[in-house]
Amino acid sequence: MYSEEELLSEIRELMGDEELFGMYERAFREYHYYFDTTNYVVLNVYGFNDHGPVHVLLTTRRALELLRIIRKAGIKTTAEKLGKPHRWSKFIVAFSALFHDIGNMIHRDIHYEFSVFLAEPVIGELVGKFEERDPLLLKALTLNAIYTHDEKVQCTTIEGSLVTIADGCDMEAGRSRLAYKKDKVDIHAVSALAIERVEIREGNEEHPILIEIWMKHPAGIFQVDEILTKKVKSSLLREKVKLKIHTGMENEIVEKVI
Repeated sequence: MYSEEELLSEIRELMGDEELFGMYERAFREYHYYFDTTNYVVLNVYGFNDHGPVHVLLTTRRALELLRIIRKAGIKTTAEKLGKPHRWSKFIVAFSALFHDIGNMIHRDIHYEFSVFLAEPVIGELVGKFEERDPLLLKALTLNAIYTHDEKVQCTTIEGSLVTIADGCDMEAGRSRLAYKKDKVDIHAVSALAIERVEIREGNEEHPILIEIWMKHPAGIFQVDEILTKKVKSSLLREKVKLKIHTGMENEIVEKVI
């Protein structure tokens, strides 16, 4: 459904910064074995779906889409509020999305803490190549965004909120964040296969982020409530998001403000 090269091309366009994209692409390829190992453990030990290379690229692409939308809406990022350039926000969003799930290779529980532990030296090295004057702050904000991507942790930055919401959007059929067994028919299984497409769009002035979801069965709403809604609620942008859900029933559309 998604290819790594197509996603990288889309990320390059959204990033609009050749130097930063070059760093991102090199890091993705250099640490590809991290994403592969994470995915192997998640699939074969935990019985979950994809948390590997495609997932981190999708999360990056969607986080950058969200970043573009909020900038157009006049919403400042945390880095900008601290007097830093917009490039900082692109760096934070891109690299926190890239490494947010690698802690799963150690354990699913508190994987966000393990992700910070594993990513810290890598982020430190990348920051050193990107920022000379205030590297520690950039490193701290990037690790913060990794730590807060889980819905159990309240977001404290706008950049972390973007990654959290983007992560929650990866719930299309076969890409569910909920575990389910192929030989068991229950709400988890039906819901995980119900969602056909998720797209991030520009909304209106009150709710600039519109997440549109198409599903072939209304059971997919369970997936939305258990994953995306919880992540949006844990973000600083919860009042700026509207969900538009095509339920799969004839002409039935549910609009939801969180």
